[in-house]
Parts: sequence; C-alpha cells; structure tokens
Amino acid sequence: MTTIVIGLDGANWQMIDQWIEDGILPNLSQLIDTGIGGISESCLPPLTVPNWKCYSTGKNPGKLDVFRFDKINTDAREHTFHDATDFKSAELWEYLNEGGYTTGIINKPSTYPPKPVDGFVIAGGPDASNSEFRTLDSGFTYPADLADELRDSLDYSVHPSPMISPSEKGEDEVAAILELISSRFDAAEYLLKQSSVDFLHMTAFYNMALQHYFWRDEPVRRAWEVIDQNLSRFMNDGHDLIIMSDHGTCKVESVFYINVWLAERGYLATQRNIDNVLRTVGITRERALSVAKRFGLVDGLSTHVPEQLQKMVPWEEGIKRDRILSIIDWEKTDAVASTQGPVYLTPTSETPEFERLRETLITELTELSHPETGTVLINDVHRGEEYYTGSYASNAPDLLLEQGPNVHISDAVGPANWYASSGVWKGGNMPDGLFLMNGPSFRNGGLNQRANIVDIAPTILHLFDLPIPEDMDGKVLDVFSTTYNRPVEYGPPLERDHHSTLSETNEIAERLADLGYLE
Repeated sequence: MTTIVIGLDGANWQMIDQWIEDGILPNLSQLIDTGIGGISESCLPPLTVPNWKCYSTGKNPGKLDVFRFDKINTDAREHTFHDATDFKSAELWEYLNEGGYTTGIINKPSTYPPKPVDGFVIAGGPDASNSEFRTLDSGFTYPADLADELRDSLDYSVHPSPMISPSEKGEDEVAAILELISSRFDAAEYLLKQSSVDFLHMTAFYNMALQHYFWRDEPVRRAWEVIDQNLSRFMNDGHDLIIMSDHGTCKVESVFYINVWLAERGYLATQRNIDNVLRTVGITRERALSVAKRFGLVDGLSTHVPEQLQKMVPWEEGIKRDRILSIIDWEKTDAVASTQGPVYLTPTSETPEFERLRETLITELTELSHPETGTVLINDVHRGEEYYTGSYASNAPDLLLEQGPNVHISDAVGPANWYASSGVWKGGNMPDGLFLMNGPSFRNGGLNQRANIVDIAPTILHLFDLPIPEDMDGKVLDVFSTTYNRPVEYGPPLERDHHSTLSETNEIAERLADLGYLE
C-alpha cells in the first residue's frame, strides 16, 4: 500500500461543489462519500509559494524564511526571487526517509533545484523553467537521468506548449494544459509501478492557470473532468489517498492596485524610464509574446534577446514585480508593495518614523472600500513579525494584507485608477483550500473538518507511525480509523544545512513570470 497525495493548486469546495452535485465529478464524489475532509486554510499570503512549502514542512513561513515567491529589500533596493534552496527546513519526505520509507515527489512547486531523496523528485512549475519563453529540458529531476526516462517513455514536459498567457488563451493553450495534467497522472502511475515507493506526492498545478483566466468557465470544468477521470487510477488498489490544495480560488470582482494607491497618497514616488516609454507607444509583453507565438519565434526570443531587455518590456496592465524597483524614486518613497498585499517600508525599523508610518497605513488600509461599489477591499492588516512565528519572523514583510471577499491585490504601476472591477485574472487567490482523505487508514466523516495547511504533514507522519517534529506548527488531524487511533508522539527535528545557491535573481524572476502567474 502506498500513501498518495494529489495536490490540486487553488482548489476549494465552493468552486466545484455544483459540478459534484451535478454528477460531473463522479470519482471525487465517491471519495467524499467514503472519506473525511473539509477546508484547509493557507498561510498568508494565500499563494503557491509559500503554501506548498508550508504543507511539506508543517510550518508557517516565519520558520522557513520565505514568505512568497519574491521579496523586496528596501535597504539594498533589490528584488530577490527564491528557489528551493532558500527554505530553511526539512520536509515531510526527509522525515519519511529518515524513518526508513521511500518517497516520490512529482511536480510540487518550490522543489527546483531538486534535492536528493530516497526515491525520486521531479521538480515542477512554475519555478522549473529556463525563462519566460522557454521550458526546462534537463536538471529538473533526481536522479538526473530520470528526465530522459520520462521524456522517452511518457513524452513528459515540465510546462505546456503553447504556454497560456494573458493574450493567448485559446483552444490550443487550453488543450496543452489538459494534456499536461493527464501527463502528471501518467508519470505518477508509471513511477509507482517502477519503484513502488511508500509515499507519493503529485501536484497538477496548471489547473490553477485556467482558473486564473477563466474562473469557472468551460475550460476549468474540462480540467476538473480530466482530474476526476484520472483519480480512478489510484482508487481501487487499497492505497491511502489524500487530495489537498495550497489555497482556494475566488471570482475576482474588484482589483486593488496597491502601488497606484500608495503613489496617489504620496507614499510611493516613481520616475519615467524605458518601461514607461514602451508602454506609452503600445509595446507590451503580451503583444510581443503573441507575435512570437504566431510566427514560431518563441525559442528565438529566449535564445537571442537578452533577459534584461525582455524584462524591460512592460505588461499591458503596467509595470510589475522587479521592474517596479527600477522606476522608484527612492529618496521620495516610504512604501512599496507586492501582489497579494505584502508591503515593505523604506524607513528602518529602529526609527520612530517606521512605526508611525505602519500605524498610519494600517488605519488607512483597513478603512478602504471600493469607491463605486462600497466593497471592502482589505479585511485586515497585520504587522509581519507579529503574524508569523519562528526564528525568521523578523524578516517578514512589514505589513501583510488580508484581501477582502472576491478582491485581488495587484502590484502593477500604470493603471489610471487604484481600483477596478476586473483585471488580468478572472479567478484570484483566497485562503480557504480543501483536503480529503480516503482509504483503509481513514474513517468516514464527511466534509465537516477545518484544518490548517500545516496540519497535513504531521498527520501523514502519524499515519506512518513516526514522531512529529517538535518544531512543526501543525497538529495531527482527527481523521483516522480505529486502527490508527493511537497517541501522538513527538521527537526532535532533523538538522539540515540549507544554503542558497541563487546569486542571480533574473533566472527565477523569469521562471515565475510565465502566464502572468506573478500578476
């Protein structure tokens, strides 16, 4: 028997419950009828990173020293993008290996570059990629030669081709994602037969790309039908099956352009540069990628156009991410924000001005509503070092914003107003995800449970009769059948040296820019 975890990026019950009721997802419905689960709440911000790592470590980001894909350092005026080596914690599979169990990890975000395990690792999207325009052909697996085996046996690819993007989301792009989702299940079934690991994790991931661009429209329903059909591969062999997500997805009904808001109130000052000029004359990244796709020049863009030049071409919505730092007038700027709400201040924390500024921003942001609809844009604002716990909590963003219902916070600089009713994404991120556990080890209990994403790892370790590391934040969930209803044991955490090998931020920035994912 293998314990199999199926990760579905951005999944939540609200999005799919009608399809379940209508009989469109019969396998998932069967698993619900005989399993136990409910809502799994993600850590702030509700993003792919850090939450897939919160799942695999059982810890909040304050113990990982990574709080999202990227981080703005206002002292050094740098934009850093993280890879797997930046997370300062052992993961679930390392504890399983230590306990004598073999493990396989397929396509989980934030696993690039892959670390050695007793088993195998296939690093996944969106981080395992050469650049915005080109997929990764090697170096994404452990052992290294597994990449050739997957390509020869399964025609495996890390990313879909053609790649979906804000300007290119037609049938070809949708079909490529549906095929890619199936290929993840192909790889899981193939490798499970080849290696018979004790624990297998597989993430679909690109269903989230469709949810961003289509919300619950027909392409998303098709993706979930593909997922449901493939679940049957693992349902009748006596495996323990766990289905879970990193966060949920909501319909975007309001967009808050936080950096535009900061600029209007004098907290952020910008200066004109090449990005502004290109956007003014209509040269945007979406248009460049659309033309390149049309004429078969996508690989040429990656090979012959320097990355720094690629990055100067703005998005249609505006200037984003690391390019924002290049247009900031730092001497006149007090605050700058990232997508989904982390805010970084320029005054140092040792100065009285720092806390006065934080208090002012907290007050103004919590009182903010959409001028036309009255929608609450921000549910709450937290001081980063108070929201997180752990040795690295002091490295957190200075402020964390909880988005209001159906609100997406964008970091774009360029829109005429700081608010809008729609943006690039139709589906945005929300904290409530899902989990469902089914198999001989679990009892039947419906979907009435409420958990935190950090609870999944200790629950799995308890399933394997292993002690829970004392530094994990999560708890063992009450989901087990009578056989596994035993006392929880605790033990010391594994000591691991985690040294970042990332010296250039450009590579990760471009990996994560695919499909507007860091929108």
